[in-house]
Amino acid sequence: MAAIHAAAFPDDPWDEESFVILLGQPGVAGFLDDGGGILLLRVAADEAEILTIGVTTPRQGIGQTLLRAGLDAARAAGAVAAFLEVAADNAAARALYHKAGFIQAGKRRRYYPNGDDALVLRLDL
Repeated sequence: MAAIHAAAFPDDPWDEESFVILLGQPGVAGFLDDGGGILLLRVAADEAEILTIGVTTPRQGIGQTLLRAGLDAARAAGAVAAFLEVAADNAAARALYHKAGFIQAGKRRRYYPNGDDALVLRLDL
């Protein structure tokens, strides 16, 4: 998972220890696609948060498959809403989330280490 994350996010990769710690926390689930994709999400009470989703080969449907699996798992765990942050300038990811029904619920200025803004998106499950 760390290798895929590093390939998908070379400017801000998460190391193996980060994944071990996150996956050991209550309510956190991870999804791995052999084609080069990962998704981590956390469900707490009735809300889900997508912690990260990344693919090494864009436009192959991996992200959509992972997103669907994660949202299905969140619903099964009792979540009624899902949230995530996405870089404001990441058109491909924003299109994926829009297609899944996410809407903008907020904005975090200078959220990322490089100073880019993040959009907070929400999906009612």
